[in-house]
Amino acid sequence: MTHSDQLETKLKTYLSSLSPKAVEALVRNLERAKVQKDADPNIQLILSAAVALLRKPQPVTPDIPGGEQRRGQIQRMFFSPLDDFLINEVLPNRQEGRIYRGMLDRVWKWLGRDVMAADVRMVLEQAGNATVSGERIDALVQALRSRAVEAIGEKLHRGEISEKEHRRMAAELGGARGIAELKDIQKIFAAERWLVPFLQNIPDRINEHRLKQDTDVLRLVDKCSERFPDHLPVIAAALVDRAEMPSALCSFAGRLTGNSDPKAIANSQFAPFVDVVMSEAERLQILALEHRNHNPDPIAFSQALSEYHSLVRGVERDMDLSVTGKWHKQLAETKRSISTVVTRELNSAHGSVRRALQVPKFDPSGQLQKDQSAIDDAVRALKVVTMVRNASETFAVNEIGKRTRQAVEQTLEILTRSLITDIGKTRGPQLEAQMAAADVAIMLSEIYFGEDYAAQLRRSRQSALSKANKSAADAGPNPERKLVANALGRR
Repeated sequence: MTHSDQLETKLKTYLSSLSPKAVEALVRNLERAKVQKDADPNIQLILSAAVALLRKPQPVTPDIPGGEQRRGQIQRMFFSPLDDFLINEVLPNRQEGRIYRGMLDRVWKWLGRDVMAADVRMVLEQAGNATVSGERIDALVQALRSRAVEAIGEKLHRGEISEKEHRRMAAELGGARGIAELKDIQKIFAAERWLVPFLQNIPDRINEHRLKQDTDVLRLVDKCSERFPDHLPVIAAALVDRAEMPSALCSFAGRLTGNSDPKAIANSQFAPFVDVVMSEAERLQILALEHRNHNPDPIAFSQALSEYHSLVRGVERDMDLSVTGKWHKQLAETKRSISTVVTRELNSAHGSVRRALQVPKFDPSGQLQKDQSAIDDAVRALKVVTMVRNASETFAVNEIGKRTRQAVEQTLEILTRSLITDIGKTRGPQLEAQMAAADVAIMLSEIYFGEDYAAQLRRSRQSALSKANKSAADAGPNPERKLVANALGRR
């Protein structure tokens, strides 16, 4: 076994010990990290192993005893063929093949109560029995899924011929969208025998070159389109999830069509490959807003904006959407929505930076009160300002972007220099507060101006601190001198 084989084996062993949610979080972080400057060369190896683990069906193994733990895994096992198609966002325009993860609980409860209650109950009882092997549970879940195809199909048929049945099903599943999601689930389950092997032949991560020039994936999809033309939206949904550059699916659709004219693609059976790219733009727009409003990570919003910009730039480079009404409208609507939020962020950037650069105060007990919320807001704002600097056309913020950059640059330069200079004039406990404010200023300056500029500021800060230390020493022994010395020692 080579060194790389040993490393891969250790990686797989470690990743297998993590929960699915932990692996999903790792994948998201690695996806963001790999596009950063000076990214670790091992990122792709770890990412590939993690993605492969997520896509691999997770059967219950014999070493997992029966009981609530195994019973709790049955629902996940039942829905495992959907892993390539699940998304966490409710799209404004539902896209065939992209299933909202939140629907699974609803469908499972509906199946267990109204559709095949006895079958579901039997599998759950067997899973709770410690004498039943893991292999037996795998087989039971597979059989349950096979029976569900027919049972769901029967319910859908009844809903089409009976208004009462349709209303009842809509009430249980969340209206017309829920029924559409159910149709996708049934369609994927029914195709499991050929769809799972097909997807296993598709690379876990598909780079841009593979979609635009290579022929391996193209041949697989082209062959599939001949045998299963009704499943092309499902195939497109799986590919957009695996594509490193989702916008490249627009060119891929042209290659499948044999014509790069957007109108020709729109009128072909391969239009779903562009449809799903538009849905990805909508998903990224929703994801960006979610990060801005609810994610405490101050850089998540700018990273989501960067992904959105990358997709839009790729689409507009490869296709002239102005000649396609539906796709042009979809993309334009996401632009308007995200531009409004970015404009709001830019308008508040200057104020956020000023608040973060205020010298913190001490509470009655003598503890320094740093306003971490204000600091996080400033980090988020500066990340957005720097990201939008080279993407102003995507977000339609040319003028506000220029004004914001000018105000932010002046504020950062002036206040940071002032905070550093005042270190040399400060004594006593206030020195700790002054140093804390200067550190925040240098950190923000590094985000905006870069590492070299921040290095200069750190040297200036050290000189100012040495000056403060010398002043304390010249003043003779006193408690203030100790405070200065401690501050210097910490840095």
